[in-house]
Amino acid sequence: MGRLIKAEFRKILTTKLWWAMMIPAFILALAWAWGVSALTTDIVDDVADEAILTQFNISIDQLSWSAIALTRSMNIATIFPMIFGALALASEINRKTITTSFLTAPNRGSLLSAKAVTYVVWGLIFGVLIAVGASLGTVIGSGSDYLPSGGDWLMIALSGILGCLLWTLLGLGVGALLGSPVGALVLLLIYSLIVGPIGDLVMTGLTDGSYLAGFLPNGAANGLTGSTASQVLFTQVQDLILNVGGGLVSQDDQEGFEEVVRAIAGAPGALTLWISGLIFLAWTAIFFALGILRNRTRDIT
Repeated sequence: MGRLIKAEFRKILTTKLWWAMMIPAFILALAWAWGVSALTTDIVDDVADEAILTQFNISIDQLSWSAIALTRSMNIATIFPMIFGALALASEINRKTITTSFLTAPNRGSLLSAKAVTYVVWGLIFGVLIAVGASLGTVIGSGSDYLPSGGDWLMIALSGILGCLLWTLLGLGVGALLGSPVGALVLLLIYSLIVGPIGDLVMTGLTDGSYLAGFLPNGAANGLTGSTASQVLFTQVQDLILNVGGGLVSQDDQEGFEEVVRAIAGAPGALTLWISGLIFLAWTAIFFALGILRNRTRDIT
């Protein structure tokens, strides 16, 4: 297994695809976070001066609003690890280079397992790179008062890294299932950029308070980071209310607040962090398993 994994890494590193995906992923995460955090800072600075807010001692400028920019930029940049994964097996199947790999490996199961391990590692690498880019953009564009604490920042970054990992494996599964790089890319891009986001908005808008979108791949994936950001901001809001002598926020108000923040963060209709993670993990496992099973019996001649 170790030799097969080493061979897979060597195969990837001898191509241009890995850095051709990493460079735009890093730039997009950095630029998006920079722009959104700068815009958020300007808006909060203006709103914080409103008389009605100061009258009730509501200091919204004490909240880590840049968490939204951090989560949104990572969600957007996950398109690149998804593409990277989609081209993994699909390109080899299309070009028939998978034939040599299958014939030289002890069996198909061991080769496919080695590919799975390899792309888990690459998904993590993409995730860390995107998290770093998003973090840098957030720091550059945001006012220091609006940055999350170290612990909150780490929690959001880890949720984004997990999202990148799962998108990589989901893309791998779809590419392996279809066996066509063009078909896999068209299907995934149309869904992730058009059908998924629009469907999330439509389902959330048609039924107020509906979490149906959170059970679909796009909604669950965005919910990983979006729900983390909403929880961070709600905790800070609750602390502010307690500091001015208020009581605990009701469950309904908490859910309403987090729904709004998730929508702003690009995850309308998403569920909580752990439920979103489990749902997206299930979708990833389904497509990944179908792709692997398809290639255990695929004709390679």
